[in-house]
Parts: sequence; structure tokens; C-alpha cells
Amino acid sequence: MTDVVRAFEEESLACARVLAELTPPEFARPTPCPPWTVAELIAHVTAAIARVPDGLAAPAPSRADLDASGYYHPRIFDSTANADRVAAAQRAAAAQPDPADLVAAFDHQRRRSMDGIAHQPPDRLIVTRWGDGMALDEFLLTRVVELVLHGLDLAAALDRPIWATSTAAALVTGFLGVDTAATRLGWDQPTALAKGSGRAPLTPDEQTELARIPLRPFG
Repeated sequence: MTDVVRAFEEESLACARVLAELTPPEFARPTPCPPWTVAELIAHVTAAIARVPDGLAAPAPSRADLDASGYYHPRIFDSTANADRVAAAQRAAAAQPDPADLVAAFDHQRRRSMDGIAHQPPDRLIVTRWGDGMALDEFLLTRVVELVLHGLDLAAALDRPIWATSTAAALVTGFLGVDTAATRLGWDQPTALAKGSGRAPLTPDEQTELARIPLRPFG
């Protein structure tokens, strides 16, 4: 099992356990990803991890066009893509008004993903929703990024401590490019994730330190 597969398994399981504990009113809370509620953000993350087994079910592309660092390219963040992403999550959540169904859907896609990964080598090629070819391990890293950083958003909305697992958190701080800066600044992993992804404000000294490195974008 590669570190990326382990991180995906551990992080998705940690998220599933948190979701299973939520009370119905908590699903209606606003999140730091407006206009999404907790329910709608869960629906978005569920769709993100469902792309693993869905991609594996399709024929493999002829070549890899991107690695994980190239996945978050500009067209992911343009106004059309953002509006589509927001609306898709809202529709998915509205189609499952019972919170228990949302939780069950997340757990189903988590398990479906792990089952699919178990039968594939890490360099198996997969097509993204944008039509790009990627190696499975590289694409799976983007799913870990989604789980960890949107996990921060859910934790903030729910007034809960950040639950990021150690392997996943280390991969994402490295992906964001803030692992060395975090050491110099004395950040723990939750702080590095929050500040490195723009989810927490930076002091002037922190801004100076991060200005030295090319941070990767993530919505």
C-alpha cells in the first residue's frame, strides 16, 4: 500500500466517522465555502471521491497529461466551473434530504473507491472529469487534498477540532509546498494546513516566509 492509498483510506474513514456522529441540525449549518451548507459540502466531497471508481471503470487513456501538481489548473477555478460545482453539490444534497442518506452515500463511495484501488497498480492511468490523463496515485493525491482541506472547512462549520490524519496531513502540507516553511515558523500540522491553504490569516512575518515559495492553488 502506497502512502497515498493509506492516506486516502485513513482520511476518508476519519471523515466518515465524524459524519456518522452529526445531528440533523448540523447538516444545515453554513460553511466557509459559501453558499454551501454542511450537507452540500458533504455532497461535493462525496462526488469528488466517487470520481476514483468512476474513472477506473472507464478505459485507461493512452498517456498521462498531468501530475497532481498540475491538476488544479486555471479552468478548474473559472466562473463557469465554479458555478457548475456549486450547483451540482446543491442538487445532490437536495436529492438526499435525509442526512442519513448523505452519510451513507459518502461511506458507500469511500468503500467503492478502496475496492477499486485494491485491484489496480499505482501507475494505472485514469481520466479526470476535465479529460486529462493521470496516474492513479497522482489523481488519488488530489482526492486526499479534497478530503483534508474540505475536512478543515467542515470542522470549522461544525465547531470541531481538525481531524486530519497524520499521513494525509503530511502529504497535503507537502503538496501545498508549506512543509519547510511550517518547520521554520513552528507551525503544527493543523496550522500549516489552514494557513498554507488560505483558510487562516497570516501574520506579516508569515506572509514574508510564504512569499518565498510558490504556493499551489486550491479552492
